[in-house]
Amino acid sequence: MFYLKYRPQTIGELDNTQVRDKISNLLKTKDIPHAMLFVGSKGMGKTSTARIAAKAVNCLENLFAGKGTSFEPCNTCSNCTSIDKNSSPDVVEQDAASNRGIEEIRKLIKESSFAPMAGRYRVYIIDEAHMITPDAFNALLKTLEEPPKTVLFILATTNEEKVPTTIISRCVRIPFGQANKADIFH
Repeated sequence: MFYLKYRPQTIGELDNTQVRDKISNLLKTKDIPHAMLFVGSKGMGKTSTARIAAKAVNCLENLFAGKGTSFEPCNTCSNCTSIDKNSSPDVVEQDAASNRGIEEIRKLIKESSFAPMAGRYRVYIIDEAHMITPDAFNALLKTLEEPPKTVLFILATTNEEKVPTTIISRCVRIPFGQANKADIFH
């Protein structure tokens, strides 16, 4: 599959200048927001970007680890490789299309209170976040208002209008649009 073979592995490889710049600026400040909302059509790279961000904040060989001069993930340390293999204990990816109820969100909230096992952050990537039920969104709201310092929530959605404004207001919103030709060939 072409899209799997050429999937970006670093922030610099993202083919959308606006997204690349916004994520880069957030990482450069080292003042990571506790919640981000990735908004865009299907296939725009929201989940791939969330995984890259998870690698960047948990990498053992970049600025976050006090090494090197870049915030980019090294893609070779144990944290980066375990995230790539979906085996990291600190990165939880949840598909809200099938895990959308209050019990699933309560479990996620309970897990978020635990310290990271291998990295600096526990990262929760919630794909298709607009599918979460109203009661589950209400349960998540309190955690988004007062999250543990070592937790990062990344919500990805194709239907922002279905996400409550109370949730949106607690997230850094990053819109994913189509990349232009110059971005693709950079």
